[in-house]
Amino acid sequence: MNNLKLTVVIALSLLLGSCQKDSDKNSSNDYGNGPRTDVPAALQGNWMYGSFSMTEYWSQNPADYLGNGVQIAIAFRFNADGTFDQYFTSSTVSGGIVAYQQSVTKGTIEIDENTKTIIAHANTAHYKKTQNGQTKEERDLAKNELTLITNYSYTTGTENNGTKAIYLKLNGAGNALTFLQKF
Repeated sequence: MNNLKLTVVIALSLLLGSCQKDSDKNSSNDYGNGPRTDVPAALQGNWMYGSFSMTEYWSQNPADYLGNGVQIAIAFRFNADGTFDQYFTSSTVSGGIVAYQQSVTKGTIEIDENTKTIIAHANTAHYKKTQNGQTKEERDLAKNELTLITNYSYTTGTENNGTKAIYLKLNGAGNALTFLQKF
């Protein structure tokens, strides 16, 4: 239950506070000039977390699958130069409506290997919401809508299947979420 609470807190923090549009014209300005440190080799790359409910929905026509009740995915890309990309996506099915939200954030990060902390400084963000396949909202967020600074504590390890993992806690509290390294 604590893991679900932490997931919701992180999801809302990411959803409401940090998003950025993928585009062919990404520039270093997307990441900003916030504080940054080089990212240790062990933390560089793509890291993913996901969770879903065991409930699935069909429309009144049993042949029309609507989807899983709740799905959440969070991913980070930590770049060697102290920049990051953060992706969030969620979907819910309720009352026959499939709602899908996604965000992308870009910014800089500070990593302290001694204290095992990561400070993310969001610079740009983009948000998109759809319902039943129709875009309801899509826009860049204004600076005053961003969660400009997010603090995490972390540990690293390896899962039983041999996959490298980062275990992140928002503000150092609650149960850690397991982010698996993906390429």
